[in-house]
Amino acid sequence: MKNSLVCLSKSYEEQVATFPDYVDVFDEVISDFDNAFRLLPSLMEARIVSYEAVIDILKCNNLIELNLSIEEMQTDESFESDDAWNLVREYATNALNLL
Repeated sequence: MKNSLVCLSKSYEEQVATFPDYVDVFDEVISDFDNAFRLLPSLMEARIVSYEAVIDILKCNNLIELNLSIEEMQTDESFESDDAWNLVREYATNALNLL
């Protein structure tokens, strides 16, 4: 979870620099978070993640799902600069600080 939040919280430029050129950054960042999100119930049971962090992680997931439901939000350009994606980054940063 922590690694996915680190990546998700980075600016688009930092995300691009993290991966090789052949990687679709948008898909990689989102799928990495989705995979980590599926582990959240286990992390909560083990009391690894605080209630406060869970709130921000859920906000990330909900906003990602909303953004993915809008075709215009599924582009690299949108992922780079749209306020809604930047809000996801803020929630990820908040959750990361609470871990």
